[in-house]
Amino acid sequence: MAYTVRVNYTSDDAQLFYTTAGRGPDVVLLHPTPCDHRFWLKVVESLSGKYRVILPDLRGHGHSETGNGPITIQKLGADIVKLLDGLGIQRALFAGCSIGGYVLYELWREAPARVSALAFCCSRPQADTEVNRAKREEWIARIRQRGTGEFVNAMIESLIGPTARQRSPERIGEVREMMRAVKPEAVIAVQQGLAARPDSVETARGIHVPSFVLASGEDGASTPADMKLLAESIRNAGYGAEYHLLRDAGHFAPWEQPQLVGRLLRRFFDSVID
Repeated sequence: MAYTVRVNYTSDDAQLFYTTAGRGPDVVLLHPTPCDHRFWLKVVESLSGKYRVILPDLRGHGHSETGNGPITIQKLGADIVKLLDGLGIQRALFAGCSIGGYVLYELWREAPARVSALAFCCSRPQADTEVNRAKREEWIARIRQRGTGEFVNAMIESLIGPTARQRSPERIGEVREMMRAVKPEAVIAVQQGLAARPDSVETARGIHVPSFVLASGEDGASTPADMKLLAESIRNAGYGAEYHLLRDAGHFAPWEQPQLVGRLLRRFFDSVID
């Protein structure tokens, strides 16, 4: 699988990174926090034989700069539009996990003409509750005092399902490396942006492109009920939304079960373009 690296992609106040694999219709995969584009690499194996897969590092992650101020969903959406413009892409197929999915809601609000299809993986449409906002403020204070070590350990425990931790303990080092590479100021900026993200339930009700919704039975952050709400909201707009539940996966389902998720995404994207 050949990758083409680009490092001179500028959006507003940050230099951002992306890589591509394969040739064909464009698929953009948006990773969760605090990971980077490598989150998707095993999924790409199912897609790159037919598609050009575009893998950005969201600002503050991987090789991408943080820029100034909170990393809001609005900024991340604008970054992706800038990337599409730079690549000359008028419309693309999209998939996002967690914060990557939140960016898809923003893309639909601000640039729906650029979207051919949307795949949401463990990306609840609701905004943060007051309890979640308070937890983010607690983490911000801890990270300012002690760095990201405790935060990374907590994220591994809460975002990766117990089944994956038991089945593939050797892979935990991979995700830990990605998480530890995110600088404290970037983690803080992301937490600030997540706390302020808009509610997207109404956005979901207006989606009118083919849609895919993936839920995980071991996911406490975007529960199956949350993702069912998303699928039903899209259906309420009169359009179908595929709904899949992986009972033995957590919030990082595409990383935990990449072969299965890759097959599901390949089948979905094929149904859109064929």
